[in-house]
Amino acid sequence: MRSIPKSTLEQWAVLISVIQEGGFAAAAKRLNRSQSSVSYAIGRLRDAVGVELLELQGRRAVITEAGAALMAEVVPLIEELKRIESRGQGIAKGGPIRIRLVVDTLFSKTQLFSALNMIVKKYPYAEINLTETVRKLKYDDIEYDLAVLLAPPGKKDINLVADMKLIAVARTGHPIFACKKPLQKSVLARYALVEIHESDIVEGTQSGAGRQWKVNSVESAIEVVRQGLCYGWLPLHLIQKDLTDDILRPIPLRSGSIIHIPLGLHVNDRCIDDPIVRELAKLIEAKDDA
Repeated sequence: MRSIPKSTLEQWAVLISVIQEGGFAAAAKRLNRSQSSVSYAIGRLRDAVGVELLELQGRRAVITEAGAALMAEVVPLIEELKRIESRGQGIAKGGPIRIRLVVDTLFSKTQLFSALNMIVKKYPYAEINLTETVRKLKYDDIEYDLAVLLAPPGKKDINLVADMKLIAVARTGHPIFACKKPLQKSVLARYALVEIHESDIVEGTQSGAGRQWKVNSVESAIEVVRQGLCYGWLPLHLIQKDLTDDILRPIPLRSGSIIHIPLGLHVNDRCIDDPIVRELAKLIEAKDDA
């Protein structure tokens, strides 16, 4: 059985106060303790670690070389304990132990992680369970505290946060470009189409017609098209460089070469009053200028 440590974090915290204040009397005043209790704590700590931690330089108490070496290892433990206490206080006020965040994979990663970075800086005790999904609706069987999901057409009570543009593209040199005239969508059935595995029928793509490749991520869909194996409707914001570098080209269609996918923000009713969830929702709503 392991022995219990002889020193305590409280004793180390008292030592930090003595160092910062430069003496026992000033530390006692800061900690609202008697000077004798501060001296006692430092004495117990010295006995526990076996080395002198402080030395007097004039009237000022300064840390010894050995004390500084030990302190460098203790400070992270104290900061971690503060974080745990802060997290406990947040949970006690009704905050979720962890936030279940469900986001459509088309949503801008720049916008998403900008929001997450800001929320973690302000609430370092927050835990995020991030799940990416494809073309899911609020009404699907999804458990979440906060979600960015496909907005059903015609729904007016949805808080829209993004209008993702999918553009019909293929690799430069693909046989689909052999015809110089704008194509009818029916012609596309001659060529292999890539679709993300979870997606249902994407408006305008004639799902079920022609050969189809199924993948389970946007990144894989883009790479399949880059390799010239398929054509596809890909997120415009993720393939801008490929279009600029002429790796990918828009397919000349007579109509419908761009599909709009509206994404809505949803907050679980039980989390509507949670300050972290509300603030994260507000940050996700912020426009992405990237």
